[in-house]
Amino acid sequence: MEIEALEKELGIGIPIDYLNYRGKQLNHETEVYFRIENWVFWDLDTSFKKTNELRKIGTLTNSDFAFAINAEEQVLFYQGSKKASTKIFHLDEEGDITFYAFSLTEFTNFGKTQKLIEEIETLGFENQNLGEIESCAGSLFQYAFALNTSEYDDNYSEERNKKALELFFRAAEMGHPEAAHEIASYYYFQEHVDVERVVEWRDKAIELGSKEDIFELADFIIDEKPEEIDKAILLIESLLDEKWYRERALLKLSRVYMKGTGGKLNYERGIEYAEECATLNNYNALSDLAFYYYKGMGVDKDVQKAFDLLVKAEARVTEKTGSGMWGDFVKHLEKELNAAE
Repeated sequence: MEIEALEKELGIGIPIDYLNYRGKQLNHETEVYFRIENWVFWDLDTSFKKTNELRKIGTLTNSDFAFAINAEEQVLFYQGSKKASTKIFHLDEEGDITFYAFSLTEFTNFGKTQKLIEEIETLGFENQNLGEIESCAGSLFQYAFALNTSEYDDNYSEERNKKALELFFRAAEMGHPEAAHEIASYYYFQEHVDVERVVEWRDKAIELGSKEDIFELADFIIDEKPEEIDKAILLIESLLDEKWYRERALLKLSRVYMKGTGGKLNYERGIEYAEECATLNNYNALSDLAFYYYKGMGVDKDVQKAFDLLVKAEARVTEKTGSGMWGDFVKHLEKELNAAE
């Protein structure tokens, strides 16, 4: 299949980023190692076929373009594909979508970036030349992320962190969402949280395409700026149609309304969101509902229903994590029910 025919059939523009990277290999399958795994880049015919298949089942939209797969059948694709597209997203086997790479230049630079990262300890970052990667936001971010240290690490270094932050700023200015995320986290983890800067950089990360920062910002507003609860609610509601975030969004909205955060006490809505989340087998929502039925919050008090819900929550959390959380209270409810007979 020719590029023009594929673009016409799919109704999108194939990114220059992709065309430049693939070069003369467009009609051949190629395998590339990147980060920790091998990616098989489909030929154009296969890309056309797979993109259509994913569109038909609703996993991708009609503006997305899938082009590579790994051994776990996870897919790389351009979201909202157009000629100027660079950002690459990751689709896992469960249909969850996350940001993956800023551009395919990261693949080209991978070996160079890894070598620089490995030489941080031996050469010292002060003696390294980043000239070969500094024009690629993704490569710059990967290096900065490796350079950054935690105060809990043996290699903690304020000098390294200062340089990493400088590079995060450069990558963010070039449009890298995860770099903006790291800058927001930097301002959050200061001894005195710089509230306005955290909000500024979470907003920037969201603008650049980070879904995780939508939730992070909503959480931050709830904790630090409850007077702006309406903004937090709108942010969380924007995630209700996102499969990866739906459960968390429903649970968060339920708790906002049940606790009355920022003056938004509304038991009816809180119970509605909790019940919807519980239908997805979310053990936190199940346990919340058990508590509400036990206390009679927003619902008629019903110890039997509280018990049934908590038993289900305990089974679910054990299945997911390997250990229970509410065993003692399940026994307490059971005794209370037996005593009432």
